[in-house]
Amino acid sequence: MGHKRNDEPIELIVDEETFSVLSGECEKIINTRKRLPDFVFQRPFAKYFAIEHANIFKKEFGSFLFKLSNIFEDESVNYMTLDPDPVEYYYRNLSFFGLASFRPSSLVERYIHVMSREGNVDSFRSRGGDVGAFWGSSQQWGIFCDRISWEMAVIAISENVDVPTIGSFRCMDASWLSDYIKAQYFSEDASIALDFSQRFLANYSI
Repeated sequence: MGHKRNDEPIELIVDEETFSVLSGECEKIINTRKRLPDFVFQRPFAKYFAIEHANIFKKEFGSFLFKLSNIFEDESVNYMTLDPDPVEYYYRNLSFFGLASFRPSSLVERYIHVMSREGNVDSFRSRGGDVGAFWGSSQQWGIFCDRISWEMAVIAISENVDVPTIGSFRCMDASWLSDYIKAQYFSEDASIALDFSQRFLANYSI
């Protein structure tokens, strides 16, 4: 196995023990084996917000994560890939785990750089972002991201935080979500979209 290149972002985790601790943190918030429209969180949260997946890789999303980290006094903000697998794919092929850990103070400046790795095909912004999760060390919030099937992300917050105000993105209501999913599957069986929307809205009050 090779070693992580020296020019790789320092936020990418190469140490097995650190990966074990952080992935364990993630599992306390998100059931990494579940997928939408199932309830993917390990416990109920106060509020849920559904957003278009495309928002995740905008610079403004780094600012949103920074604001969340301030509210919940997180010492770190983390992202882990669920598909491709962070160990079987990332560590075996690229010598770093599919997990990035940010210091909140550098989130705004470093977010896009780390997530895109200069446009690398294996970056989290590219193939590595098919299914993934964000969380803060406070364990008071989590974000489940699914680009591969539904092109959406779900933000779960333990307090009544005004997510649409601190984030520069629109959150979906039930009607918009139904139309959005229908549009994703316009060329296929409409029942797929209807089934997703009904199951999603039964699990999440958005």
